[in-house]
Amino acid sequence: MQAIGNTPLIKLTQLAGPDDADIYVKWEGANPTGSMKDRMALSMIEGAERRGELKTGGRVVEYTGGSTGSSLAMVCATRGYKAYFVSSNGFAEEKLQTMRAFGAEVELIHAVDGVLNADVINRMIARTKELTGDTGTFWPDQVNNLDNKLGYHAMAQEILDQVGRPVAAFVMAAGGGGCISGNAEILKEYNRDTEIVAVEPYFVRNVSGGDTSGTHKLEGIGLSFVPRILRRDLIDEITPVKDEDAYWGARALARKEGVLSGITSGANIWAALKKAKELGRGKCVVTVAIDTGLRYLNADLYR
Repeated sequence: MQAIGNTPLIKLTQLAGPDDADIYVKWEGANPTGSMKDRMALSMIEGAERRGELKTGGRVVEYTGGSTGSSLAMVCATRGYKAYFVSSNGFAEEKLQTMRAFGAEVELIHAVDGVLNADVINRMIARTKELTGDTGTFWPDQVNNLDNKLGYHAMAQEILDQVGRPVAAFVMAAGGGGCISGNAEILKEYNRDTEIVAVEPYFVRNVSGGDTSGTHKLEGIGLSFVPRILRRDLIDEITPVKDEDAYWGARALARKEGVLSGITSGANIWAALKKAKELGRGKCVVTVAIDTGLRYLNADLYR
């Protein structure tokens, strides 16, 4: 677990215009499973161990798009726990295979034509709740687990140490709420003027309180509810991003900056570029490449 964290902070040199704020990208693909979720998975498992909620021979269950599941499966493998995850065919096959590679059992909830919507997520949650009644089972319940966001405090401190200047804005997709909230708590403590910009799918606006009945391809975000651990009080702005803009962001990041990431990371890039134009030269915007793009090579992102 020593390899988790201390990931690179990359300054974009091609995408930002001469009159835009500088943009830095925290490349979380450098974590062991290729995802920022390694941070929160370790934090949640260690928290459960401290409280006695997870004991030797226990089983961990969770609903997941694959990133959280892969990270939890890795941590479980190192500690001897069984792992059982509820996911969907709407998520990248590489993520599903990664969970299985670490020894997890994966149950899939069907999404018509592989398209995600709030109903698919709700069915995943309902199935997971059914599994929690089994003896010796621990459900991290990532969207309600405070250890989730605590796992990202170190990430924010890394950003402050690496950037070496005031952060004008932190732009991050608001999925389970852990990354954006954990970073916001530390960044706001350091500088109350740092703007926290939440990214949500254009057609599933759960964070801003809009319509959640639409569909989208931004994996890991766009729930039908607002996660309990999401610090909405620390969010200064919410930016909805369309699928096509997220695709553009991911492709541009790869082809112009040499950083391979996923679709939701592309949404972060698109929103960060928008914010950089608003803030202008001399300011500093930080965003996150959530995971490695190697997980998306079989889908349509890079075709």
